[in-house]
Amino acid sequence: MKKTIYLFVLSIFLLLGCKKSDNKIDPEDSGLRIEIKGISGWGNGMNISIDQSKTEIKYPKDGLSETKKDKIYKTSEATLKQLSSYINTYKLMDAKINECARCVDGMDYVITIKSEGRENTVTIAAHRTDGKYGDLLDFINKM
Repeated sequence: MKKTIYLFVLSIFLLLGCKKSDNKIDPEDSGLRIEIKGISGWGNGMNISIDQSKTEIKYPKDGLSETKKDKIYKTSEATLKQLSSYINTYKLMDAKINECARCVDGMDYVITIKSEGRENTVTIAAHRTDGKYGDLLDFINKM
């Protein structure tokens, strides 16, 4: 009889002790977030982080970029719309792009895209001669 009461009480604690999922999506995972890192054979370039609320541009602290100041500003709706367009046009959430122009003293952009719990990273040469991804690269360079 003591075992039955003990098992019953234990079962109640176990059932009540479990936390039910509220199926809420973490706000950080729900929106579009893009991180762009410029990497060259001679060092790091700028780092750009874009989400729905703010855009941050950070320059390396070296002798070459001392004149450029880090920037933080509110992300515009037009910027998010344009980035979404590039992601869809070039299918960047599913693409497997791993170029390496920095190997020959060029520069690459390592672009990490996070959206709705998914993530993908692509590496695109910054100075292309074939025109591929030209509009995306121009967009990044103008930031």
